[in-house]
Amino acid sequence: PFTVVGDGSQTRDFTYVTDVANAFLTAAKSSQRGEIYNVGSGQTISVNRLVELLVGDVTYIPKRPGEPDCTFADIAKIRRDLNWQPQVNIEKGVEQVLANIDYWRSAPVWTPATIATATQDWFKYLGQSGVTK
Repeated sequence: PFTVVGDGSQTRDFTYVTDVANAFLTAAKSSQRGEIYNVGSGQTISVNRLVELLVGDVTYIPKRPGEPDCTFADIAKIRRDLNWQPQVNIEKGVEQVLANIDYWRSAPVWTPATIATATQDWFKYLGQSGVTK
């Protein structure tokens, strides 16, 4: 099953790896120097929609303190300066991942216990309000 942190309504800007690599290459080949660019898809999708595309069972676990409801990359600058555009939308990206799923079969499955272990040190850096001091 897929492990979803929170209720899955939170949205993310998922970017396919070939788009990230292409953005790096485009920046490296450009005459721009010392600039910082956001790289993303320019679109958001809910975590629940991603799970629907992946077609699987889901386990929901409590939202972590400080977990954002939305992350989104503003890619206007890289589009303007480098004429870069993402090429792989979420549906196509998921299709490509699923076409190569056998490669990922041995990946670890996250459970509430393994997430708690992996993130136990995160919380000592958070104040009571959940904001880093």
